Amino acid sequence: MFKKFISIIASVFLILVSACNMPGGPAVVNGANQDPTAAIQTQAAEIVASTAAAQTALANAAASTLAAMATNTPEFTFTSSLTPTPTFTLTPTVPMVSVSVQTNCRTGPGPAYDVVGVLPVGKTAEVVGRTSDGGYWIIRNPANPATNCWLWGQYATVTGNTGALPIVTPPPTPTPAFTPTPTASFNMVYSSTEDCGGGLYGIKFQITNNGSVTWESNRVIATDQVTAETNTIDRNNFPNFNAIGCALVSADLNLEAGEVGITSASAFSTNPAGHSITATIRVCSLDGMAGLCMEKTITFTP
Repeated sequence: MFKKFISIIASVFLILVSACNMPGGPAVVNGANQDPTAAIQTQAAEIVASTAAAQTALANAAASTLAAMATNTPEFTFTSSLTPTPTFTLTPTVPMVSVSVQTNCRTGPGPAYDVVGVLPVGKTAEVVGRTSDGGYWIIRNPANPATNCWLWGQYATVTGNTGALPIVTPPPTPTPAFTPTPTASFNMVYSSTEDCGGGLYGIKFQITNNGSVTWESNRVIATDQVTAETNTIDRNNFPNFNAIGCALVSADLNLEAGEVGITSASAFSTNPAGHSITATIRVCSLDGMAGLCMEKTITFTP
């Protein structure tokens, strides 16, 4: 379109030049009656008319061209070359730890060290160090942030920059406190034979707990070597029967260290007096003849 406009302007310009170059010299007087002044004026009027016509044509061409340019002005579609600004998630510079399972925090890496704090689920703590194998994190103690403790990494998730964390050498494994080994011991002796009435006879035994384990239950197995009768009974206490009718007088629920108690065999159907009796008594640290147990056997004659 711009080229067309230039072409039209050039054409009009040529018309103007041509008009200006029309013969402009004095008119030739060819006769005696020819008026030289009138001929010159006529020629001048023609030049002016030609120039005005050329100017009008130029104006019309310019107006037409401008109108066409206004009508045919192309629409420009701008395509943005800008890319969307990415969203950045800021990573905290201070590493923090959380756990999926409540985890103990200790004075060192492992169950040999004392528990000094607990990191519950849903809470976080600042991480200040790590072990060389990555198995433990050293954190601000949730129970006392002024101190540090060691958190097992099994259930831990750490966020933040851990690259600058120092590698901490574990403290020496603590020496376990001395716990005396419980001593299990007891002593038993024949106490008496009781006439329970109805042709039944009971045999009583005295038991002394001379160890440090508390006895909770007992079993008595007694055999009359003469009649070959054997009776067995289990108890969760240490009963004391009276001498007449074998009625229960009292019962200790257990025998603590240094305590003396009574137990007895089931009643015999024959008087065991003068017979050789073998009795085995077993005591245990839990009810139901469970836990730590030990037994002793004695032979005697009532």
